[in-house]
Amino acid sequence: MTEATYTTSSRTKLILVAAAVVLAFFAAYGFASARTQPSSVTVGDSGLLGAAGTEYDVSSIAAQSSECGGDCCGSATAEVVEGSAVVEGEVQRIAVDVSEGFFNPGAIRLAAGIPAVITFGEGSGCMAEVMFKDFGVFENLTQGGALVEIPALQPGEYEFSCGMEMVYGSLIVD
Repeated sequence: MTEATYTTSSRTKLILVAAAVVLAFFAAYGFASARTQPSSVTVGDSGLLGAAGTEYDVSSIAAQSSECGGDCCGSATAEVVEGSAVVEGEVQRIAVDVSEGFFNPGAIRLAAGIPAVITFGEGSGCMAEVMFKDFGVFENLTQGGALVEIPALQPGEYEFSCGMEMVYGSLIVD
């Protein structure tokens, strides 16, 4: 066997092994990210959210999502969508989708002086957690999302982010 044949044979084996590793990676990633979003979130405790066992429909979260305009993880090209919470009795509510790699809506308008409940959809990877540093809130979104209770706020702007602090959103309180 000549040296050129040996080198070509070794390169071919190396290329086949590398291709198999890349295919295995993409297959594992696709499998891991193929989670389904729950159709509802059930409140376990009473309090701001209402009676224990109250079920809130979160299917509208997915319907509110929009296409990402590029790199979704904190990209300046992704359009920031604004949403306003709806006042229901003594609390205001809004749902936020995280399935596209950013907060949708990313700017949330709240009324001053009224507690808020924000329903975050299920997330993974960069969007596996949501963090409100100003309020000491850090919630895991990988097990069906989370309900985040925000106290009545004074007018101003408050920031929230993914747990890795790569993707940001804001609460705009009027």
